[in-house]
Amino acid sequence: MQAEIDTSADGVWNAVETISTQAGIEEHQPRTPEEWVAARSAAITLVEATNLLVIDGRRVGAKEFPAEADGALDSVHIQDLVDARRPAFNGFAAALREAGSRAIAAIDAKDPVALVRAGGEIDAVCEACHLTFWYPGQVIPAFPAANDPRRPIFRAGTSAK
Repeated sequence: MQAEIDTSADGVWNAVETISTQAGIEEHQPRTPEEWVAARSAAITLVEATNLLVIDGRRVGAKEFPAEADGALDSVHIQDLVDARRPAFNGFAAALREAGSRAIAAIDAKDPVALVRAGGEIDAVCEACHLTFWYPGQVIPAFPAANDPRRPIFRAGTSAK
């Protein structure tokens, strides 16, 4: 997952971005043939990696790993869920393949707006799968109260420190 799915999804997501700072807004998108090729390579790797997800008997990890946070599962329990709900897991893989294919189409059309849309679809599929199989009992901490000194302060055009 980390070596292919996550890395290639990051390549798609990072291909187009808007960064807002005090100095202004920076728009990044592929402009050169090499940048479009890099984005396309990431999208193709993502689509092809979905074929690995649906291989019968494939383990979720090469070795066991612990839960990463409150509400997340360790690899043994993730595997148990995947095994018990294989059709649902394969459905997420198919949806990821479709969203990745839309990213490839957007890249081939050199359409950064469509690429952002496809990236959003990829994110939605990933998150839905994670909520189902990786951290179904996630614990979201409460936002600090107004009088909590750890509460971040955000103002338009600034960044939190």
